[in-house]
Amino acid sequence: MTGSKILEVESLSKKYKTVQALHDITFSLEEGDIFAFLGPNGAGKTTTLRILLDIIKADTGSIKWKLNGYSGKVPNPALMGYLPEERGLYTDLPVIRSLVYLASIRGMKPTEAHHAAMEWLEKLELADRAKEKLQNLSKGNQQKVQFIASIIHKPAFAILDEPFSGLDPLNQEKFIAYIQELNQQGSTILLSSHQMPLVEKIARKVFLINNGQEVYNGHLSDIYKKYGQHHTLIVSFDSEPPIGQLKESGIIESIEIEESNRLRLTFAQGVALNQIMEKLSCLENLHTVKSENANLHDIFVSLVQNQKAN
Repeated sequence: MTGSKILEVESLSKKYKTVQALHDITFSLEEGDIFAFLGPNGAGKTTTLRILLDIIKADTGSIKWKLNGYSGKVPNPALMGYLPEERGLYTDLPVIRSLVYLASIRGMKPTEAHHAAMEWLEKLELADRAKEKLQNLSKGNQQKVQFIASIIHKPAFAILDEPFSGLDPLNQEKFIAYIQELNQQGSTILLSSHQMPLVEKIARKVFLINNGQEVYNGHLSDIYKKYGQHHTLIVSFDSEPPIGQLKESGIIESIEIEESNRLRLTFAQGVALNQIMEKLSCLENLHTVKSENANLHDIFVSLVQNQKAN
């Protein structure tokens, strides 16, 4: 359940030498949100998060926090949790020692921090490795420890940059549950990712960004209503697909090659299914046709293509 606005971002822009990383970005979060900042690598996601945390400065724009009674540009670190895309823990220290230290500088007492750390390590199946150095753990297990470090103090606001990085599919699903649990306990979540199928399982609001520019900003449910009315078909052929012929049909918005003889076709909004089937029936070597509901990835690709066309 959402409440009052706790973060307002207005017209952020940032340039690195010749690269315009952000173009006039504006969004806000309410208390209790799970807000997803989504886009491909290099889209401007991490730059935005670092500006929010005052790690780097924006060229133009403003940021206003209203968090647990605090009002200003940068909130008290004890109120914040930050999972960086690049790991920042002490690799030559035992896991438990690193976690207790990081929790203590966010206001937790050492005994309280140790108890909370062991609870989380148990939950993430790492309790038996608490005294090992972080550098001895796999990439996925290091990501688990980094996650614990960012949320162990139950922050009012958690920024999670690529939280699913390095995780296998099973642990990705577990992390979705952990993020939901954190939110239910009172943390507002801003997560950044390029893995849209995972994020759309938990986000309530999304900000789609590409090349530093807003593509969409709003409720996840609304984006399906507004842009999800495209027919998407998985089409396979007995031999090489006639991609050129498909492009010439005039009704296809995007073509993705899934396998050598299988394509994912997204048709322009408003094109009737009988019109689509009439076009497909003229193709040689057509083997199977399977309908698929539009997902966030499909919608993002479509919006980016329309943005380029304009």
